[in-house]
Amino acid sequence: MIEAIRHNLSSLTNFSGRDSRSTFWFYVLFLAIIQLVTTFGVSIVAGGAMAVDVFQSARGGADQAAIQQQMIERMAGLIQLTMWMSVVLSIVMTLLLAAAFARRLHDSGNSGWIAALAVVLQLLSIVLTIGMIGEMVSFITSMKLNDPSAMQAAAQMQRSKYALQGLLGWVPLLIVIIFGVWPSSDGDNRYGPEPDHL
Repeated sequence: MIEAIRHNLSSLTNFSGRDSRSTFWFYVLFLAIIQLVTTFGVSIVAGGAMAVDVFQSARGGADQAAIQQQMIERMAGLIQLTMWMSVVLSIVMTLLLAAAFARRLHDSGNSGWIAALAVVLQLLSIVLTIGMIGEMVSFITSMKLNDPSAMQAAAQMQRSKYALQGLLGWVPLLIVIIFGVWPSSDGDNRYGPEPDHL
C-alpha cells in the first residue's frame, strides 16, 4: 500500500503509462482517508467552538432568543466554512487523482480522456457549489427556530432546489468507480507494458 501511494504521489503529472487496479485503489483509499480526517477534524473544532460560545452566552445570562440567534449565526458560519472546505478539498483531490485515473484507464485499454470528462464534471459541480454558498448562508440565517413547520418547509424547498446539483456531484465518482474496477488488459497494450502490482 505504501509503495502504491508513493508511486502515485511521485507521478502526479504523469498521464502516460499504466497502473494496476490495486495500485489505483490503494491510492484512492489513502486520499479518502485524508479527506475524511481533514473534514472530521475541522468539523469537530468548529462545532466545538460553536458549542462553547453558546454555553458561555447561556452562563452569562443571555435570554433564549439571543442564544437561538447566536446559534443560527454560528451555524451559518459553520455551513459556510464546511462548504468552502469541501470546495478546496474537492479541487485538491481532483488534482491529486487525475493522473492516477488516466493511468488506470490506460491499464484497462480505455482512453485517458475519460479522466478529463470526470474532471470537467467535478469542476462543474464545484462551481455550482460555490454559487450556492451565499444562498445556504442566507437560508440558515433566516431560520426561525420557534417555527418548526416553516423550517421544515423551507428545508424541503432547498433540498429540491439543489437535488440536480447533488446528483451531478455523484457522476464523476461513478465514472471513477466504474472505470476504476474495469478489468486490466492482459499483457502489453497501446499504452505500455503491463504494470507491476505495487
